[in-house]
Amino acid sequence: MTSSIDRPGRTVWLLLLVVFVGIQFGAGLYEKLVVVPQWAGLPGDLVLGEIEASGMKSAGRVFWPFVSPLVGVLAIVNLIAGRRSRGPNRRWWIAGAALMCAYAVFSYSYFVPQMLMLQAGGGAWPASRVEDLVDTWTSLNYVRMTIGAAGWLCALRALWLASAPTSHNC
Repeated sequence: MTSSIDRPGRTVWLLLLVVFVGIQFGAGLYEKLVVVPQWAGLPGDLVLGEIEASGMKSAGRVFWPFVSPLVGVLAIVNLIAGRRSRGPNRRWWIAGAALMCAYAVFSYSYFVPQMLMLQAGGGAWPASRVEDLVDTWTSLNYVRMTIGAAGWLCALRALWLASAPTSHNC
């Protein structure tokens, strides 16, 4: 007998988390590998212009505000659902959701405010301050991307275990 949270209909929350984290992580990885290098190593007085030219500022206004909050909400919902689960995927489900909650907290407590501050007032800052912020932001982004990758992989594993035959749920 399965608990109410382990019914197939309840696993839809986990599926949604996997899909939207995949979208978010894929976009973040693209941004990290393709967009950020266009401005990350530049002198401070050129950074803001290149953030604009690279499309990062536009993405910060039209893509990230829709995807990131949804992933954060799905992470919280899945943390609750995973804790209520009694299935063999429980610990993977909780781990994936908890990591994505940590990712959201890290993003909204540091990355988003720092980038918004830079874009709003960085033009008046000394070049060295811009360079310091960019160095810290890009360095910490490796940590954030690692958390996101781990969260996504845990959620994928939980989803696989939810659909695997019972004899393979070890």
